[in-house]
Amino acid sequence: MKTKAEIDFEKEWIKSALLEKIDFLGETTLHVKKEDLVRVLTHCKEEVEPSYDVLMDLTAVHYLMPKDLITIVYLLHNTTSLERLRITACFDPTEFVPSVVDLWEGAAWYEREVYDFFGVRFVNHPDLKRILMPDDWIGHPLRKDYPLTEESVEFKHNVTPKIPSEIIRVKWDQKYH
Repeated sequence: MKTKAEIDFEKEWIKSALLEKIDFLGETTLHVKKEDLVRVLTHCKEEVEPSYDVLMDLTAVHYLMPKDLITIVYLLHNTTSLERLRITACFDPTEFVPSVVDLWEGAAWYEREVYDFFGVRFVNHPDLKRILMPDDWIGHPLRKDYPLTEESVEFKHNVTPKIPSEIIRVKWDQKYH
């Protein structure tokens, strides 16, 4: 990073919030404690000069091993210096995650998507409901513990449908056996 953010990360409260800082190929990732997540994001948006004023994306990753955790990933962009910053924090899947809609209004859509696909519940979200899946859908399809299912598809013009699990199995057998 070239901005004042590099200097600000020497502050004691940020050092204590930081679990890991990774610099790789010109990109910086800050893995922070979950209880300090909003404070760090607020710092990057409001106190760093020039600030990380755009939330480019907000997503999640679900891990089953070694522990069942969901990592929330915030991708920030500084429109003045054109720098990007990735901030991550891990949560138990049953925990509530603080909403950042107060910082970036556009986060409302991202948080709804993460709720829809991962089941992450955001505290103080203005309208937390499904955004892409049908309202009556059961479960959250991007979680690793979501059961794999197959939907039969009818084709026109006398095309015989292939069963996805059989296609995957053949490729798996060819590649690994």
